[in-house]
Amino acid sequence: MTDFEDRLRAAMNASVASRQPPPGLAEVVRRRRRRHNTWVAVISAAVVLAAAAAIPPARSAMLGRGAGSANSLPAAGPGSFGHGQNYSCSAQTLGALGPDWRQGAAHAGPVWMISNGVAAGFRFARPDGTLSAVPLIVLVRDNTTAWVTPQVPGGQSFRFLPGFNTTNKYTLRDGAINATFTSCSPNTALFGSGLTEYYIGVIVTGPGCIPIDVRTSATGTPVRANLRLGRCASGK
Repeated sequence: MTDFEDRLRAAMNASVASRQPPPGLAEVVRRRRRRHNTWVAVISAAVVLAAAAAIPPARSAMLGRGAGSANSLPAAGPGSFGHGQNYSCSAQTLGALGPDWRQGAAHAGPVWMISNGVAAGFRFARPDGTLSAVPLIVLVRDNTTAWVTPQVPGGQSFRFLPGFNTTNKYTLRDGAINATFTSCSPNTALFGSGLTEYYIGVIVTGPGCIPIDVRTSATGTPVRANLRLGRCASGK
């Protein structure tokens, strides 16, 4: 984790973690972390065995993707489901949230998005044309695949980032338009309460209220919520 990401997490946690943690929280976290590490080790072993048996073209394709906190999936045609930036169970995080964290969160179906990291003077775009990362805490119901599609207003652009860098300077090429969240099972989710937590970054070319559509299947009707990033068009 970079110093920049540490600062972003501290800023967001300060706004939602004002209460003392419940007794025994540290031991609960340790137990969940042990379960998570065991699960990752089992999955990693399976991946190694599968890779050893794969044909050379498949192995080359895997090596060419690189590493990161999230993977970018290939774009798909109209009417498809599940493409863009991929945040899997292995990208989950564990941060302290107060009991009233749902207040003010953008809620659409199985997804909650919390954006408390944008100050009044936040610089979305710099004079050199680069963009600053906006931190988001995303919670997704366990055992769920959710496809998130921003319906960006005219003149705006929005991207999901695979991770944070040390410069906090990005371009639209660094992110994906859509995102797919594949949450954990209850036995491997660190957050608990039937939810998987992600700490991600997005970039947007200016402040506003961004409509977010969430779908859980290719044929299902999307559920919409408004994600507030700075001041909305109405000035509120």
